[in-house]
Amino acid sequence: MKKMIIFITCTIILIPLIVSAQVKEQRKDLEPATKLEAFLAKEGRLIVKDFYALGLIVGSYNSKIGFSALVIYEPGFETQRIRGLKVEITQGGKYERSDTSFLDLEEIESLSKSIEYMIDLSTKWKTITKEYTEVVFSTKGYFRIGFYQNGNDQTAFSSSGYVGKLTCYFASAQELQEVKMIVDKGLKLLNEK
Repeated sequence: MKKMIIFITCTIILIPLIVSAQVKEQRKDLEPATKLEAFLAKEGRLIVKDFYALGLIVGSYNSKIGFSALVIYEPGFETQRIRGLKVEITQGGKYERSDTSFLDLEEIESLSKSIEYMIDLSTKWKTITKEYTEVVFSTKGYFRIGFYQNGNDQTAFSSSGYVGKLTCYFASAQELQEVKMIVDKGLKLLNEK
């Protein structure tokens, strides 16, 4: 009987602590991950958003990935512009779905260098058989890009989202070169704005 009372007491004490920790973790996930997201989440303010279409790549399985350069600011505070990339991945099918990730300006150069590394690596590995290897670059805003090699087959991909992420698979790892050109175009444009 004494053990039962101790068990019930511990359960009553531990359950609220566990639930509280889970709620805190969920709230953390809802916080804006990038400066762009934080600025866009502001309410009660007038915000100007300048979009510059950079390119669209059509992937396999009715998927596509679109890139836009984005400059946002409040009127009267034009010198405090926030710049970055908006990446939208769409999966086709009966019910088309899309997810958007934002990359702050500071992340774009790292993205470009990482894609360049992936292109070089995929070229070197073409003649090497691998059991299964993945190379992935991730951003604060839940954007991922990379490729995997299974045997001698390579597949490049990009995804967006935290829960229920959407993925665009490219026809080949060589399409990473096209992504890099779009990213570099966006970086150049944003550095001029």
